[in-house]
Amino acid sequence: MVLRYFFYNQLKVLLVSTSAFVFFIGFSGNSYAAVVSFDTDMLTVSPGDNFTLTVQGSDFPGIMGGGLNFDFDSSILQINQVTINQSVFEFYIGNGIEEGELDHASGMLSNTAFNTFAGAAGNFDIMTIYFTALAEGTSQLSISESSIWVFSDIYGNAIGGDITYASADISVTAVPLPGALWLFGSGLLVLFKVKRRAVLV
Repeated sequence: MVLRYFFYNQLKVLLVSTSAFVFFIGFSGNSYAAVVSFDTDMLTVSPGDNFTLTVQGSDFPGIMGGGLNFDFDSSILQINQVTINQSVFEFYIGNGIEEGELDHASGMLSNTAFNTFAGAAGNFDIMTIYFTALAEGTSQLSISESSIWVFSDIYGNAIGGDITYASADISVTAVPLPGALWLFGSGLLVLFKVKRRAVLV
């Protein structure tokens, strides 16, 4: 009877300890579903077009800020301007550092920075990037975390390794003239020739 009671108590202790351990692991791990992405993952434009893409954060825990790098094909796209969303990230000096370092030769915008004293959580726009399409082709826009401005939560812990960074594909293609326009042009040409012949006669 004493032995049975002893084993029963030991089993209870083991179950309570295991439950506490599982609870602790479940709530203390830094596993986030946070994603940084563009507002579209695919876009088609024409050579010479100016367009914008918004960089968004979704499903974020409370963060104080972070930084991003962007890779693109500089023979196809040109970055003209970057604006940080100051309604969310109000800690903004405005001296050009936050907009990052642009290297068109290598097709990289690096170390864009955004910070807030209030903490940002959930879904929000981070920045807007202004582009010009230079030539036909397809450029992938990839996002990575800045090595200088790392993502940190409201407690100062680095969380960039737990974030998913999504890319986008930009296709630059010349818009062909519609068939109706070709027909209209051909009709005008025929009309011009007939009129010219009538004048000559």
